[in-house]
Order: sequence, then structure tokens, then C-alpha cells
Amino acid sequence: MAPVYPNSLFSGPNSLREPSERLAFWLVALAAFPAALLVGYALHESIGASQVALFIALAMLYVTLARGRLLGSSVHVHQTQYPRVFEIVKNACAALEIPMPLIFVREDNLVPIVALGFGEPYALVLSSHWIEIFADDELSFMAGRELGHIAAGHTRFHSLLSVNGNENPLVALIFGAWLRRCALTCDRVGLLCCGSLDAATRAMGVAAFHEFARRVDYQAFAEQQAEIQSDSILRWGEWLSGEPYATRRIASLRRFTSTQAYADAAAWFARERGLEPPPLAAPGQGRVVPRDCAGWWRRVAAWSIDAVIVTAIITAFGGNVTGIHTSETTSLKAKPGNVSVTAPGVSLSIQGKHHAAPLAATPAPATPLPLPTSTEGESGTIGCFGSTASDCRTDTLSLGPFRLTDQGLSLNLFGAEVPLNASTLAAAPAGLGFPFWFPVYLALLVIVAGQTFGMMIAGLRVVTIDFRKPGILRTIARYLVVGLLWWLIAPLSLIWRRVLLHDRWTRTRLVKVERVVARDFST
Repeated sequence: MAPVYPNSLFSGPNSLREPSERLAFWLVALAAFPAALLVGYALHESIGASQVALFIALAMLYVTLARGRLLGSSVHVHQTQYPRVFEIVKNACAALEIPMPLIFVREDNLVPIVALGFGEPYALVLSSHWIEIFADDELSFMAGRELGHIAAGHTRFHSLLSVNGNENPLVALIFGAWLRRCALTCDRVGLLCCGSLDAATRAMGVAAFHEFARRVDYQAFAEQQAEIQSDSILRWGEWLSGEPYATRRIASLRRFTSTQAYADAAAWFARERGLEPPPLAAPGQGRVVPRDCAGWWRRVAAWSIDAVIVTAIITAFGGNVTGIHTSETTSLKAKPGNVSVTAPGVSLSIQGKHHAAPLAATPAPATPLPLPTSTEGESGTIGCFGSTASDCRTDTLSLGPFRLTDQGLSLNLFGAEVPLNASTLAAAPAGLGFPFWFPVYLALLVIVAGQTFGMMIAGLRVVTIDFRKPGILRTIARYLVVGLLWWLIAPLSLIWRRVLLHDRWTRTRLVKVERVVARDFST
């Protein structure tokens, strides 16, 4: 779930993660769909896998487009535009060894700072309502904890749940067990970035109380946690929030400062290091190595998400995943006193109780299309476009495989008459099924964005062997191979786990986004 950056702050025995964070993630993931069904039942709405998948796709599209909205309606912070904020964020990124996010300032009275995005470069959005209230060390804590979300791999999922960082009670109720543990994890990162428990406590107070925070006695405020712990009803109120109570966060940081994990991490932060964050690898700079590529399980996770989304899209438009359509048939079952008839526009009688179904209206007989009559002459048949005498009837016009009769236009396809009307033409794309639309979906999104929705969540991207964006023809070739040879690619993927058959043949690679962070390209 979390990207592995050059440091190991989020893995190993001294990991900064809240101990139960990963367990909470998987429990929430397993419980999210049943919870959505329960909510749908309570609201008298049917919520299925299709609706959830479409919601995820639309949410990701919205967050992706939101970056353009930020550029157009917010202040973009850089070296000469608000350098105070830029330097604070740059120092924290250099310490964490992660690339610089895009930094924006917008007006938001509810959320002081939030990180957004599904991959590098992420966006760090600060509120102009708070930015001048924070002192430099307090702002270091606030920026550091959001960068911690990026480094720990939380931001991709947080952006799905809320585009502005302000979770509603329903989201908090379903996902809050994991969100609150993420907050405790990243408070630790913020503490390391600001270097002071006092600054971290003051920053949490300002984020909660704005200017009133300057008059708060935080020692007395922290003691309120004991009162909350003694009352189970007060503790339950935390379940409706995406973050723990501020008193609990302060108590958690105090316990953390007495651990060996804190001592090791603080020593790591105090190391000799460069002043600049690592840049992203420029296209054409260096070559992809197998270690940069996604492993088998990460590919399967991305493909599974994409498969659910494609299935949802097909079924939402009335299509069939298999591409096979069955015609409606009439079913009649009869027993003494029990008759069941299944057919459109008939009456249904069950155990003597009559339930009348509306009869289908009988269409008026269509007026036959006036067609030219066949007239034999020296030059052959007049008014007939067929090639044989059997094609020349008074009620049919033929031109190759096409037939025009009083019933309309049809196509003779391998001996079967296929009507060419609005309904059949509209149903044709949906009837192609999953084996056709899945490669089309993959190719289209990779051409446009370089990654699919599943890849965004899994932190993957398709590139060429020198980190360039693959061209249209190369991408189409990649997914043609997938569509035609999936039966061979699947077993070979157990041997070639990082560079699969279609990767090799098209000279493309599926890379982990965090591995695109610049390395020493000395070759």
C-alpha cells in the first residue's frame, strides 16, 4: 500500500506507522461494500458494485481535473511567489527525500492544509484563512504531516474519499477506523519535521481554534483526554470524524517521544543531507531497470480495479459482459390450482388469484413500402438490384448482403438476417462484451493519461524503456498483444514477474510511480 522511498520510515521494526494502521486498512476495505449496501438499504436505494465502481472512476476523474482548477483559481506558490511557504515545504521534502509537490494557496475556512493527487507530482493546498496564523515551526508541522501522507501512500486513497480534505460523517463512519490511524501516523512525521512537541501541540491548537489557540493552556487541554477515556459515550463521538480528538493526538505524540522509534527517526532527520528534494526523472533521462517495474501482485491489483470499472460501465449502459445475448422466451408452468406464465403482455394466475399484467399494445399493421415491380424485358429485370432471380421479388430490394423489405433494412450476415435499426445499432457496442472493451479501455486511458484508474490507485504508470510516454501506435500494439495473447501472458507472468511478454515486445514498461524519483543516471 505504501511506496518505499529511499528512507525506511514506514517499514521495519522502527516504522513510524501506527501499529494497527495496515490492519485497519484491510478491515475497512473488506467492510466498505457491505456498509454501502446497508446505507443504500436505509436510504431505499440500490447500491451495487457497478455504482461503487462508477463512483470511484468519476471521483478519480474529478480529482485529476481539479489540478487544472487549482492552477486557474488558486495562487501557485514557488521561489518568488510566497517564498516563506515554499522554503518550509522544500526543507521538509529534502528531509523526507520525496519530490516537491505543487503548492497552492486558496480560500478555505474549514481545511487549513491538505495533500491531493494520485501520483507525482502531488498537490499541497493551503488555506489563506490560516496561513498567516501559523508560525514557521507550526507550519512545518502542518506541512510535514501532509507530506507524510504522501510518503506513506495515504494520499491516493484520501483523494478518493474527499477532494478538499473535509470528510463528511458518512465517509468517516465507514472509513474512519483507518483514517484516524493515518492521522496518528502522520502526526509523527510532522513532529519530526518541526522538531518540537511544543510546536506540534500549538499547530494542532491553531488548526482547531484559529486565533483563539494563542490563549489556550495546552497542559490543561491535554488533561481532558482522561475525562474522555472515562466515558464510553464520549469516546464513541470520535467515530463520526476522520481524525482523532486533538487531546488523543497530543497524548499519542507524547508517548511516541519516549520510544526508540522516535530516537532513531530524529537521528535520521539530523543526518547530513542535501538541501534540495530529489527531482522527478525527466523523460529520456536514463533507462528503466527491472527494479523500477511493478511486481505481479501490484499488477493484479490494478487490473482487478480496472476490470470492476469496465464491468460497471458495460452493465450501466445495458450491455452484457460476456457479449452473448439470449432472446426472451415464453415459459408456462401449470399445476392444479397453480398456473405460472412468463411472457410480456399476458395475465398471470396463481392459486386462484388473478393478477393482470398490462397487455402489450398491438402495433398497427405497417403500410407496405411501395417497391418497383419486376418486369421482364430484353435487358433483364427492372427495379431489382440483386444478382440472382431469387433476389428479385416484388416486396424486396437487394444490394449485395443488404435487404430492403417492408420490415426495414437488414444485413445478411453468415446466413442470418440482422435488422439494421436504431435499437440494434445502439446495442452493437454493448454486445461486444468485456474481452473487447477491456483492452480498448486500457489503451485509451494510457494514450490520454499514461495510466488507467486502477494504475492511479496502485501507483503505476506505463512508460517506454527510457521513461517517455508511449505513443499511440505503441500503446495500441501493447494492448493488441494483451487482447490476443492473454492466455500466454498469464502463465508466463509467473516466471517474468516484472517485465511481461507484451512489455518486452512493445518496449514498454509498467513502472512504480515512486521509483520514477530521480536516481544516479550515470550510465
